[in-house]
This record gives sequence, C-alpha cells and structure tokens, in this order.
Amino acid sequence: MTIINIDKTNFSKVQHIYQQGILTGVATFETEVPDWHYWDTNHLPYGRIIAKNNTHFLGWAALSAVSKRKVYAGVAEVSVYVDAQFRGQNVGDFLLKKLIEISEKNNIWTLQSGLMRANTPSLKLHTNNDFRIIGYKEKIGQLNGIWLDNIILERRSHTVGL
Repeated sequence: MTIINIDKTNFSKVQHIYQQGILTGVATFETEVPDWHYWDTNHLPYGRIIAKNNTHFLGWAALSAVSKRKVYAGVAEVSVYVDAQFRGQNVGDFLLKKLIEISEKNNIWTLQSGLMRANTPSLKLHTNNDFRIIGYKEKIGQLNGIWLDNIILERRSHTVGL
C-alpha cells in the first residue's frame, strides 16, 4: 500500500468510498456525499490521504478542526473510510497510523473521533491505535428518523504538547 494526498483530481474516489460508508448506516450521520468545495473547506490542509495499491483506491482518511479557538489548535477530528471490498484487510489500520504520524508532524496533540455504537470495526480500529473511550453523546443526531448515540474517543500524543 502507498499513500497519496487527496486533492480535487482524485476526490471522486473519496466520494465513491464515502458513499459506501453512508450506505452502511453506521459510519456517519451524513446522508449525502459532499462536493469538493464543502469537503475541502471542512478539512485541514494536511492529513488528507488515500491508500492505494497498484490498481485500486483502498480507503481514505482526513483530519478536521474541532474548534476555531486557538486553545484547541492542536486538536483534530479523525475520519477513516475503507472501500467495501478491502475492509478487514488492515487498510484502516494503515491509514490511521499514517494519519497519527502526519498529525504529530503538524503539532496535533489530541485526535478525537465520534463513532456510532454499531460501528464495532471502527471502534476496534481506534482502540487498537491508542484511542480511549471518554464517553458518549446521548442521542446526538438522527439518521433516518432514529436518534443515535455517538461514542467519543480520543488519542493523546506521546510526543507533541508534553
């Protein structure tokens, strides 16, 4: 597997994989894939990566700011999505490890993630990469008319912001 940066030219691959995540019903509260402008505006300029092999785009991961307040400049939210045909093949682990590495090179000291309770593969992925559950937001959003909780996880860097 190799990593390339997400940009406007390959964003259609991100959209395809994101649509698969939406269809699972456990990956996001979003019901529509965003366009490039919206996605670009809502993600940090670094930590936008796609995993690929010789023939396929396998998955993507990205960072977004959790707040515009200066005190939280070193805190980012993680998104990781894997193409359906490559799930269970350590693509998510590869992406998350790279994202952690990139985040620390950019002075991010805390990574956060919000997961639906039913997304057990993502929960396992995060806890296997040093994220810990810090709580949950009760019935924080609706998906298809059903109120759902969101498990909140965080990972504190061992090298940045000590």
